Amino acid sequence: MQIFSILIVIAVALPLILLPEEGKGFIDSLFKSMTHTFDFAFLSLPLAAMGFLIYLACTRYGDIKLSADQAAPAEFSRSSWIMMVFLAGIATGLMLWAGTEWAYHYAWTPFGIEPKTTEMYVVGQAYGLFHWGPSAWAIYCVPAIAMSYIYYVRKKHIYNLSESCRGALGGLVDGPVGTFINYMFLFGILGAAATSLGLGTPMIGMAVASVLGIEPSLTMDISIILACTAVFTISSGLGLAKGIKRLSIFSTVVTVAIVLYILMVGPSKFIIGLGFDSVGYAVENFIKMSTWTDSVGQSGFPQAWTVFYWAWWIAYAPFMGMFVTRISQGRTIREVILGMLVFGTAGTAMFYIVVGGYGIDLQMTETLAVSEIVNSKGGAAAIVEIFKTLPGSTLLLIALAVSGIVLLATTFDSAAYVLACATSSELGEGQEPEKSNRLFWCFVITILPLALLFVGGLKSMQTASVIVALPLLLILFCMMITTMRYMMEDRAAEEATRIGRSQ
Repeated sequence: MQIFSILIVIAVALPLILLPEEGKGFIDSLFKSMTHTFDFAFLSLPLAAMGFLIYLACTRYGDIKLSADQAAPAEFSRSSWIMMVFLAGIATGLMLWAGTEWAYHYAWTPFGIEPKTTEMYVVGQAYGLFHWGPSAWAIYCVPAIAMSYIYYVRKKHIYNLSESCRGALGGLVDGPVGTFINYMFLFGILGAAATSLGLGTPMIGMAVASVLGIEPSLTMDISIILACTAVFTISSGLGLAKGIKRLSIFSTVVTVAIVLYILMVGPSKFIIGLGFDSVGYAVENFIKMSTWTDSVGQSGFPQAWTVFYWAWWIAYAPFMGMFVTRISQGRTIREVILGMLVFGTAGTAMFYIVVGGYGIDLQMTETLAVSEIVNSKGGAAAIVEIFKTLPGSTLLLIALAVSGIVLLATTFDSAAYVLACATSSELGEGQEPEKSNRLFWCFVITILPLALLFVGGLKSMQTASVIVALPLLLILFCMMITTMRYMMEDRAAEEATRIGRSQ
């Protein structure tokens, strides 16, 4: 599968490299058409996913333990599990968007609200919380539950998407349809890596350039990618417990320390108060934000933002599902659902409330024109300028760069590990894929984005990965149908066995 996977990726990437302008134009046009034509489908998935997950968590299905040995403890502690899940899911994008997303909405508003008004500070912050909230984590959680159930409860010890669609598609998964489904996973995970790289590298580069007093450059971007590669290759070689787990713990300590520092030295009362206002708005308007297509106003806001975000999360979802499956041995279905939806949402909300709230205070007090910088120079430049207003900014920017590199390495490490699992013929519970296989994918997952960076095709690769979300959307619905069908069949079999024994 490795060689064929590479050939497929090259076949997709080569036109973007040889004809970057034409390829970009085609992909952007396709993406716009997709988001406007199928916006209702993308908006429906998170609502269906949350309903499905809440039902499982609130019924006896939530008690199902993901392990062959029902008496065995969980493979990882709860804190380690939460950190690995959270950091694999958010990468470097969270710090960047947490500090700047409100500024985009401040200038381009939803619901016909007048732009650049005080109301948009709360609404802009609330939309960020919404986009990174329970809807996103529900999209991630569906494949995690579907794959985990098949792997641990049904004891089918292979990692692929097609098997978790068998209950909905039947024997079709054994033919070309199943092959297509499995390769959608490949594009999604490589797109996830390219997107993380595209978001993280400029932010890290600008932070380093600011500390050194130099201009950002392609050489610096390459150096950053190579530094990330060195970190995640060593980590991948060490394996899950010694590598990814330790990297996740270090990442959590550094990033949380940055957020707590901003809260302590910044306008704490304002940040917390604005956070409450924004959370309140997001909760009150959750259904409206979840279903708004703006079919009358035709502003394009929900398609450019909410539909794009849901497509982005869907592209990541199979990778997250497979990774969470691998680290969730010994946990119940209820623990996985609550852990992802509650802790995932709480973690992202903390970043948005603190970093975003501090940025809004700078805008309101006219200390820094954050919105103008965001809309003229981009989010990466804005987040660095925000950090430069803090006491001890040099040390903080160094911490931001280190945090960004480690977060990027954590995502790449998790992606390489999952690809190694997916290309292994069979893995028992707790078994690691071969080290050579893990290192092979470390190489592939670095070379493709690096090559695209040289020719300016990285943005097109990101957009192409999101286009993959349309077939993946159907796959996620199939996963929910399959999981529910399998659970009902297994429950009926257990009841029949119990009745037979009692007679």
